[in-house]
Amino acid sequence: MDDLDDVDDVNDGASAERPAVLVGHLGYGLRASKAVVAVLPDGRAPERVELLAADASVVRRLTAGPVQAVPGWRRGPFARVELPQDLEPGRYAVRVVGGDGRRSVSDRFEVAEDRLQRATMSDVLAYFKAMRSSGEIDRKDRRAALWGDDTGREVDARGGWLDASGDASKFLSHLTYTRTMSPQQMPLCAWAMMAARDAITAHHPALVRSLGARLRDEALWGADFLVRFRAPEGYFYTGVFDALTKELDERVVTAPLAECVRTDRYQAAYRQGGGLAIAALARAATLDDHGDFTGPEYLSAAVQGFVHLEAHNLEYLDDGTESIVDDYTALLAAAELVAAGADGENGAPETGAREAARRRVRSLLSRYARPADGPGWFTGDAAGRPFFHAAEAGLPVLALTRFATVLPGALEAGPARALALEAMRDTLRRTHEVPNPFGYPRQRVQPADASAEDAFFFPHANETGYWWQGENATIASLAAAASACAALDEAGEDDRARLGAFADDQLAWITGRNPFDASMLQGRGRNNVDYASDFPNIPGGIVNGITSGWSDEADIAFLPPDAPPGDAWRWAEQWIPHTGWFLLAVASAR
Repeated sequence: MDDLDDVDDVNDGASAERPAVLVGHLGYGLRASKAVVAVLPDGRAPERVELLAADASVVRRLTAGPVQAVPGWRRGPFARVELPQDLEPGRYAVRVVGGDGRRSVSDRFEVAEDRLQRATMSDVLAYFKAMRSSGEIDRKDRRAALWGDDTGREVDARGGWLDASGDASKFLSHLTYTRTMSPQQMPLCAWAMMAARDAITAHHPALVRSLGARLRDEALWGADFLVRFRAPEGYFYTGVFDALTKELDERVVTAPLAECVRTDRYQAAYRQGGGLAIAALARAATLDDHGDFTGPEYLSAAVQGFVHLEAHNLEYLDDGTESIVDDYTALLAAAELVAAGADGENGAPETGAREAARRRVRSLLSRYARPADGPGWFTGDAAGRPFFHAAEAGLPVLALTRFATVLPGALEAGPARALALEAMRDTLRRTHEVPNPFGYPRQRVQPADASAEDAFFFPHANETGYWWQGENATIASLAAAASACAALDEAGEDDRARLGAFADDQLAWITGRNPFDASMLQGRGRNNVDYASDFPNIPGGIVNGITSGWSDEADIAFLPPDAPPGDAWRWAEQWIPHTGWFLLAVASAR
């Protein structure tokens, strides 16, 4: 047979006449779980599925899973095809022969050691370097004014990373007026880079030489911004925002509401970015190099921020009541302080971090709901709503596992590990309770003024009044959480296999194995989408991604034709949390 480059029945998308074969565009690691998804428009099971080698010879016959229509999705039906785990390094394709005899061959994919890490992580770091704040923005931000302040007080807000393709803001968090939707933004990215550096050391040591220093140095760029972006009173500011005007004179320190309404509630509570700022700075203090500030200066800033929020967190919350987001961000902050030595042990100053971490674990333990008839979930707020998140659904689990790693002898360490594993097992159970050949996660969600339900995507009606978008950040956070739980001693072999496959499914979705055959990573894979000609996406960045349907939330959508042009940001705009979470997820993967 001819080489795969010459095969003429290549994948050209599903049609009424032939199937399509969806693969991870960037390939698969040797130890990763590997699967393709056949799109079967006529609903008939494939007659034959074959794995092809680079010379187009048949390596072996494969077995397709059941033909499945995902509830509500108008795309499909689909059949998942598991690939052999023992594939040798090389280039492959999959050929599907439909029930009517028509053939389709997937695009080629690579199987190699550290394949996904080598194909993505350098580009992602280059994206962050391109998103660094500099030039006229930094000259303005060096003396940033505070919204609503007439004292002439200024903030040195230079440095850091710009938030998104079309938004040159710098946020610790936006949506700070919500109880459970505040996303961790710039400090999360800095923390994730340091966690990713540790992860490649553990899982992909061959990449430490090429990526280790770059991960450290980019993280320090973020840490330097966090040291500067603090008030003399001890709190961190929430962000610098120009109300989407793109005007330098409009850049002020503020915490916006919907419709770009600016406020003077710019003190960052734990859930509003303060917790992750503390965590990132504490972790930066442990690195083997430093940026504009020294290790002790990073740690001092983290300690001051922590002591301040322990006393004042409730004052900075719009409703004066903590939510689960306060719990897991404060837990991560306290755990990283303990890891950095700021816990009163061995002559270190007493900060209360150790006891604060244990208290937050107990709070998370009390928040877990276990119904008799289905998988459990965390409760998010005082109203008892389930916790669901469009950007960081995996962060509670990662905070619990980090605590258990840092404080293995604490009374709460065992329960923390057990809860993390239980929460991920329940996520997998919920994910696979319906036909789901892509393995896309489902969360327990509660739309505004409606009952709770299990769903694939974030509800359009929510407490922000406007914000919902693609969820590449949250599925990457769940992938990172799954990898962390797979490493726990309490995880059995079946757990490890299932958690690893779940993590691999999320990375495959982001890198192209999704119903739209679109890689979300600009410059890699196929069918990258553009955002706006005035605000182009940057190579190495990840777009918001796929959502529920515009008018039918049971459906699935990616730049749907029935959405207004002004809403393209929901799918096509890049945002740094997606890229930060992906970096950690891929570094932690097999």
